[in-house]
Amino acid sequence: MMSTCPESAAFPSPTLLGNESDRLALLDFKKRITEDPLSVMSSWNHSIHFCSWVGITCHRATQRVLILDLEDKQLVGSIPPSIGNLTCLIEISLGINEFHGEIPQEMGQLRTLKSLNLSFNSLGGKIPTNMSHCTQLRVFDLLSNKIIGSIPRQLSSWLSLTVLQLGTNNLSGTIPGWIGNFSSLRSLRLCCNNFQGSIPNELGHITNLEIFVVGGNNLSGD
Repeated sequence: MMSTCPESAAFPSPTLLGNESDRLALLDFKKRITEDPLSVMSSWNHSIHFCSWVGITCHRATQRVLILDLEDKQLVGSIPPSIGNLTCLIEISLGINEFHGEIPQEMGQLRTLKSLNLSFNSLGGKIPTNMSHCTQLRVFDLLSNKIIGSIPRQLSSWLSLTVLQLGTNNLSGTIPGWIGNFSSLRSLRLCCNNFQGSIPNELGHITNLEIFVVGGNNLSGD
């Protein structure tokens, strides 16, 4: 598959188009912020390039957005589907805010994403199944939200995952045995949900696991 994130500025036309797409996606994100007591988003304006906006880190050559980091900024709002147009993102950190609504299905378009931290918000709905396309993901943190449903089978494609944190939500069903295939996993937090059944024996295959928390569910057995 051809990359949508050029490593250099050798192809100016696609890069310029990508820059405009990134800028419009960020402006749409700003529109979804309904409360900003710290005036964090005030720098997000036309007077400076979006790569200089608070919370934004860009690729030096292509000026495509690589990191969106607005963690712990007291923001209230929702995450727009247009975030899927930031196709060069490798990290999203929006933890410790008050984002509500659902995680957009369009997150699945972020094929280069390595870290997604949406912890300590008020996000609901189900985990988008098409996030299975984010095969480079290493950190998936939804701690302390209002996520419902089961852990989608499609996410078994995340074979590079090192952190899976889904604790303190409203998830149900059973703990999938295929999580045992995540050989690089170091932190697994599934506590304080509505999981039932037993802890899969397959989890014993994760030899690098350092943090394993599953209390506060309806689990049986050892």
